[in-house]
Amino acid sequence: MTGRRRRGLVGAIAVAMFAAVLVGASGSSQLAASGEATNADATSSTDDRISQRQQSAGSRQEPYYLERVAQWQEAGVAPGGKELRLDAISFARQSADAEATPGDYEGESDVLLWPAERGWVEYDLHVEEAGLYEISVEYAPFRQQDGGSHQPVIWGVSLNGEYPYREAASIALERAFRDGPVRFDENGNQIRSLIEEAAGWRSKTLTDSRGAYARPLLWHLTKGDNTVRIEALQQPVAIRAIVAAPPAMLPSYSEVRAGYGGAVPARVDESVVMEAEAFSVKNTTSIQTGYNRDPLTTPRSLTSRVFNTVGGVTWAKGGQAVTWEFDIPEEGLYQIGFRAYQGLRKNLTSFRTISIDGQIPFKELSVYPFAYSSGWKGEILSDSEHGSYQFLLGKGKHSITLETTYEPYMPILIDIDRMSEELRQIAWEIRVATGNREDKLRVWNIEQDMPGMTERLARLQVEFEGLSERMVSINNATDNVSQSFKSSAKDLEELLRHPNEIPYGQLMIGMIQEKLEAQRVELMTSPLELDKLFIVPAGTHLPRTKATFFQKLKGSLQSLMYSFSDQNQYSKQREDQLNVWMLWGRDYVDELQQLADEKFTPQYGIKVHVNLIQSSDLLVLGKSAGILPDIALGIPESMPFDMALRNAAFDLSTMPGAQELLNRYHPGALRPYYYAGGYYGLPETTNFKVLFYRKDILDDLGLNVPDTWDDVYAMMPVLHQNEYNFYVDPVDFTYMFFQNGVELYTPDGLSTDLNKPEAFDAFKKWTDLFNVYGMERQVQSFYNQFRRGMMPVGIADFNMYMQLLVAAPEILNAWGIAPVPGTVQQDGALERWTGTTSNSMMLFNDTPEEKRMLAWQFLQWYASEEIQTEYGMNMEQYRGEAFRWNSANVRAFASMPWKKEDLQVILDQWRWIKEIPSVPGGYMSARELVFAWNRSTITDELSGGAGLESPRISLEKGIREIDRELARKLREFGFIDEHGNTLKTLDLPQITEPWKGADIDVE
Repeated sequence: MTGRRRRGLVGAIAVAMFAAVLVGASGSSQLAASGEATNADATSSTDDRISQRQQSAGSRQEPYYLERVAQWQEAGVAPGGKELRLDAISFARQSADAEATPGDYEGESDVLLWPAERGWVEYDLHVEEAGLYEISVEYAPFRQQDGGSHQPVIWGVSLNGEYPYREAASIALERAFRDGPVRFDENGNQIRSLIEEAAGWRSKTLTDSRGAYARPLLWHLTKGDNTVRIEALQQPVAIRAIVAAPPAMLPSYSEVRAGYGGAVPARVDESVVMEAEAFSVKNTTSIQTGYNRDPLTTPRSLTSRVFNTVGGVTWAKGGQAVTWEFDIPEEGLYQIGFRAYQGLRKNLTSFRTISIDGQIPFKELSVYPFAYSSGWKGEILSDSEHGSYQFLLGKGKHSITLETTYEPYMPILIDIDRMSEELRQIAWEIRVATGNREDKLRVWNIEQDMPGMTERLARLQVEFEGLSERMVSINNATDNVSQSFKSSAKDLEELLRHPNEIPYGQLMIGMIQEKLEAQRVELMTSPLELDKLFIVPAGTHLPRTKATFFQKLKGSLQSLMYSFSDQNQYSKQREDQLNVWMLWGRDYVDELQQLADEKFTPQYGIKVHVNLIQSSDLLVLGKSAGILPDIALGIPESMPFDMALRNAAFDLSTMPGAQELLNRYHPGALRPYYYAGGYYGLPETTNFKVLFYRKDILDDLGLNVPDTWDDVYAMMPVLHQNEYNFYVDPVDFTYMFFQNGVELYTPDGLSTDLNKPEAFDAFKKWTDLFNVYGMERQVQSFYNQFRRGMMPVGIADFNMYMQLLVAAPEILNAWGIAPVPGTVQQDGALERWTGTTSNSMMLFNDTPEEKRMLAWQFLQWYASEEIQTEYGMNMEQYRGEAFRWNSANVRAFASMPWKKEDLQVILDQWRWIKEIPSVPGGYMSARELVFAWNRSTITDELSGGAGLESPRISLEKGIREIDRELARKLREFGFIDEHGNTLKTLDLPQITEPWKGADIDVE
């Protein structure tokens, strides 16, 4: 995800969980065990349970496309026959909620209008000859004014009642975008151009939404009628036609070259040179231009920012494509080259599918490799057998498209999935056999106690070595991924040297699986940055593309001198402008600068200068140096309170209109910013928490989405019996404490409030989640486990939501969210209190009196619903949905393009936000609570042989340490004297009712 999503007070002590990580994943719980005992026919013995799991492993999903193609090849399935075209309005059936109707769109009549992002439509395809076909669609995504957005259209496509392969569950139909006119700010720095959608009708042969494969997907149609069901998952669309046709066969380069006849190299005086940043269209807003200061990169970007490249990390996902148009002055043979940088992943090759005039000219360009290079280099399309490829281009307009693919890595990715499941299966079997306890006194005979275990681990060792060799073969060098595979092979070799100690190897097996899963992201990422494209007559050389040593030295010296210019020094802040320090990425800074120039400065008459800072520590250093900004944005939520304690932060509640501004935020979200009767900061973003669940898996298990913690407890035996689990973040205690009426501090803020029966009860409920109900103490990645269906339900945050939305299109319709499980109170009311985290904004006491009102007006302007909405919409529309802005302004938040049903859930949970208030020394509270959790949940082998402490004793130890540190800090800041007598109190805000400000109509 882009941008920083800080964990706040709870996350600050995540390092304290290290000991818990060493424990390994939790296994069967006491409750699960009792549940299994009452279901003897389902779990009659350990062997039966292992056998059932082995039979079901891998059966939950269809095969990968490559695996299905291999089956077709083995069965001798031939290409299909004649092309079949159906008008989209000639559908056979539709679901009641699809709401698809005939109509007119984008200049075409009698097309199918599908405004709903739900339901399905079925077509009957009657073919005379069975075989493999490609299916293409003529479509027009709805414009924004018609209910669309910048997201691609995503469908699930099934054939004759089932998905033929798992990729069919997520098919993408992309849009087309072009950058608007080039724009500059008053300092001559180029700013992001507005993005314009190239709307209209398009034709697309169906491909998977991840862009893994270079060629369109194939579909095995039987002779006669075939039912194709299209299920809407994302975005409204108009459809003109559905076409099934036999697959196009790509010739080899040798065959194409033989067909050139008597063509000769073009006789032109000048080559065609295109600046890569001046592309014609791109199929996603995520692909961005950038600026590079290499001496040969043009236009030069030194004393002012000029976007002079395209791609890099923003052009790395499968399926992302960029198109350039160019004019050929004379027909003839040409060579095509690039000035490219592919140095972001050491020794890993990036791949592109290259099309000329919309078609891949020959096989070799379907998956073209761009090898790793540490610097810029010239790349002429070529291979070792044929040398430089030659292209016969006619006079006039042409286009070239480069589309990201990672097809060569797909066989390895498929093996990663299979091996990861096998490692998970092995770890589970060890947990079953050992009872999830490392009994050092037991003597194991691995061949007798776990038959076949050593053979399976040895087989995995060989497979890891094979993966490493295959990576070297693809990249012609040893890379980080191949080294990781080799390292895992050595780990397994070490484990197998002492086979009878394998039962104690759960941690190592978990680490191997974690490393294996981590390589998936590396292999699915394929970055490439381009500066120029060259179309040169065959037989000629590219212009020089590498800077000389002296050019690089000169450029470095110029960059060094430029870094000392006034506009790059925080100490040179001008008094006639508002100075804003922003702790976000460059894109966020540029967008705010642009908005301020266009809207704030004309209205208030003062220039705003937004500076990007890399660390909040600069504020502390700035205070010491006397160069604080007027406004700080994107800072940790603890920073305003810490600076208020030191008389550096300004009390916002003293300014005119403050109460109106404060009322826009949940009172529970404002608690970290309260000090001495005032508010010294405001939340800028919110990191909401909700319950995530897999609809398909819960339906299969016959489970309902849990509404209360009692519902969670009741579903745990069923989850465990089917080798699933429920995810909670072990360091998050807020829901158990707040829902049971427990605050961390007394109302006066001078001591902990945990020394009471309700607190001990809440702490025990927290530890019982792991000790009694068997929730896992270590999860390598809830996102990965959830996406792959291994952990189908759990509590997570905004980051998880965006990961699923952006990076898991294959399960887009298979998951949902619900409010966090609540606790029923004595009066029957259901409370869902939970903590959250936010990034913050604040003003400073050092700002001169005459500028303070302007700084306050800027904060009011920036925090307004109008600006927060525009800021968030611009970030997403121009940079992609990965930049979804989670504004703490609830109405601006609701204006982002959420699914209505998801937005309603988030707003329902928003009512129950309750942040931990800030007190001097408060950092110790979360730290000691986690230490207490460790003592109460970690097995005795990792706690000095003393066994698990009772929750009460463990919490009492933590309370003593918390109170000791609070007293020390309270004395330091003058709240109590040396004898503990009260000098002044904090009087913390108390939140007892859900917030009505989140009651927004989402329709």
